[in-house]
Amino acid sequence: MEKGRERGTHDSPAHEDCIEYFGHHSILFPAVMLDFVPTPTPRLPVIIAIGVVAGFLSGMFGIGGGIVLVPLLALAAGFPQRQASATSLVAIIPTAAIAAAVYLASGTVPWTQIGFGLVIAIGSAAMAPLGAKALRTWNVSIVRWIFIGMLALTATMVFISVPERATHLEWSALTVAMLIAIGALMGFAAGLLGVGGGILAVPILILLGVSDLTAKALSLIAMVPAAVSGTVSSSRAGLVQWNSAIPLGFATAAAAPLGVWASVSLPVEWANPLLATIIVYAAVQLSLRAIGDSRKG
Repeated sequence: MEKGRERGTHDSPAHEDCIEYFGHHSILFPAVMLDFVPTPTPRLPVIIAIGVVAGFLSGMFGIGGGIVLVPLLALAAGFPQRQASATSLVAIIPTAAIAAAVYLASGTVPWTQIGFGLVIAIGSAAMAPLGAKALRTWNVSIVRWIFIGMLALTATMVFISVPERATHLEWSALTVAMLIAIGALMGFAAGLLGVGGGILAVPILILLGVSDLTAKALSLIAMVPAAVSGTVSSSRAGLVQWNSAIPLGFATAAAAPLGVWASVSLPVEWANPLLATIIVYAAVQLSLRAIGDSRKG
């Protein structure tokens, strides 16, 4: 009975669709237990510690779980990659919402900026499925290395740029089109290459002249709808480990305001080099994954 039930879950269309997207949702070094196997139940202190670290970095840099949460869940808690990606999405929902609210409440980001984050989310939601479909036919190896080069260039430009923190977005047709395009790039890259949205949205917005704090808040706002949608899909496929996801969400959400406080407190001359370091880290992770995939191929 157990074997039959396990095989039925493994072959279900919902499961395959979820694997297609969430198996490529995070920036991970290659070959991190890709098989769908039972996930051990980690000790609560491990989950809490992972959540605190990831929540702080999420609040500080406006990023999601793909860069920090997923590798920690895989290495420190023993999660397979797919279940780590799916479980991290649950934690991103309260974390991104609370961190964005703290940025707005701090007075450094006007409340009128909320709508811009939702516009980014629209573009991301529209293009993520297309990126997942392109994964079947495109030469992902070539695209991935091009993207790695783009991340390296972006990190360099962010490192040397010093945005004005009083600069925010204003409504216009051009602004809406620009934000939808940013969201579309985020979603397509997430579906095709497995990169999170924040690592793209934040530096692009900064390079367009937006305050680094506003860029982080908008990135976090845009993550919430995508995380909710992804959680529903992955939960139906049985990939979410709820006994770990709930305490993880509490821990990340509790630590996120501390990351926001650090971001607001840091001068932009320090904040941008730190962000550039995170982008370089993401590029390295993606490079390791590309090398590993080429060896397996």
